[in-house]
Amino acid sequence: MTQHSSPPGQLSEHIGALTGTTLSPERLMEVVAAYEPILSEIAKLREIDLAEVHPAIIFEPTAAYRSAA
Repeated sequence: MTQHSSPPGQLSEHIGALTGTTLSPERLMEVVAAYEPILSEIAKLREIDLAEVHPAIIFEPTAAYRSAA
């Protein structure tokens, strides 16, 4: 996973711009610690090559309305 190291103030500004809130440095560290495992798992999923894998279920919203003829 690529680590982005930004100063806490700059990171807080980015989060504030996205959420419309401001976070204290202490709260920012709590948020980063809480989401770090999630971001790590997302990074793992992005590394998986799914080019040859087809979905198990194909969404077909009109299937229920077709006649069984």
